[in-house]
Amino acid sequence: MEKRIIEKMVKAMNFEKNEVVFINFWGTADELSYLYDFENAMKNEGVTVKALAITDEFILEEVGGKEAPLPESWFDRYDEAESVVDIISRPPGMPPQGLAKEKIPLFGEFLRGIFKKASSKKKFIQVTMPSRTNAMMAGMDYEKYRDRIIKALDIDYDELRKNCEKKISEYRGDKRIIKTGENCILTMETTGRKWFIDAGDGAFPCGEIFIAPLEDKSNGSIFFETFAAEGVGVFKNVTLFVEAGRVVSSDCDKFNEFLKTLPEGGNVVAELGIGMNPNVDCIEGDSALDENALGTFHIAIGMNHLFGGVNECPFHMDFVTTGEIL
Repeated sequence: MEKRIIEKMVKAMNFEKNEVVFINFWGTADELSYLYDFENAMKNEGVTVKALAITDEFILEEVGGKEAPLPESWFDRYDEAESVVDIISRPPGMPPQGLAKEKIPLFGEFLRGIFKKASSKKKFIQVTMPSRTNAMMAGMDYEKYRDRIIKALDIDYDELRKNCEKKISEYRGDKRIIKTGENCILTMETTGRKWFIDAGDGAFPCGEIFIAPLEDKSNGSIFFETFAAEGVGVFKNVTLFVEAGRVVSSDCDKFNEFLKTLPEGGNVVAELGIGMNPNVDCIEGDSALDENALGTFHIAIGMNHLFGGVNECPFHMDFVTTGEIL
C-alpha cells in the first residue's frame, strides 16, 4: 500500500501533538514494513510512538512458551499511551500455526489483557490491512480484496466527516422506522442515545454514522437480499424477526441454529449504522467493509457498551442491507 495513503489515514486519526500512541502490529515478520510506515507517519505528525510487533513467532514465545497466563505487569507497557492503534494484517483472534491446543486458553487471556487496556484509552483504532490472510478470512479473491480495501482507504477524510455530520442532522426525534423489502418494518427507540461518526478515529476502512438503540425497544422485521453472517454463511432473501429488542428468529435455518449458540445478550439489537464511504459501492459479503458502503445501512447484535449502550456482551456482529430509514 502506498505511503501517501497511510499518511492520509494517520492525519484522519487526528492525534494531538506529543500524544503517546501505542501500535499493536498483528501480522507476519515479512509484513513489518507496514508497522514502520505507520510509525514514521505518526512521528511526522508529532506523535510519540511505542510499538509492539505481535507476530506468530512473538505469540509462540510469549504465550506458547509459558505455563501460566502472563502477569498483569506484562500489560503495564500500555499504561503511558493515550491511544492504541491495531494494525491488522492477521486477525488478532487467529491463533498462530504451531500453538499447542492446550495453550489456546492462555492465548485467550493474552488477547483479553490487551483488549482491556486498549478499550480503556481515549481512542482505540483498528486498521484492517489488504493482506492475503484478511482476504482469506473474508472469503474473497486476494487481488479483488486488496483493490477494494485500498480504494476504500484512499478517500478525502475531511469531506467524509462533513457528510457524516450532515447526515446526522437529517434525523429528528427518538424513533427510527426502517423499511426493507416489500413489507418489513423495524422500529427502534433511541431516547438518550447519541449518534457517533467513524471518519478516521475508530476503524479503517471507515465511513459510517451509528447509534445504540435502547436494548429492549426494537420491534418488527428486517429483510436482507444478501445476508452475510460471519462464520455462518452468505444467504439470499433472509428476514430477521425482532421482539423487545432481540433477534428471536429468522427464516434461515442455519442462522437460527447459530442464534442458539450466542452468549447472554448476544441477540440484542445493539446498533443502527449507516454507510457513508463513497469508495465502497456494493455489498460483497464482508461485513467489515460492506457496512461502510454508501447507500447501505446495517444493524448489529451483541455488544454496544463502548458506544453509548449498556449491553456488555462479549460478542458483536453486523448485518448489512439497503432500505429506507425514517
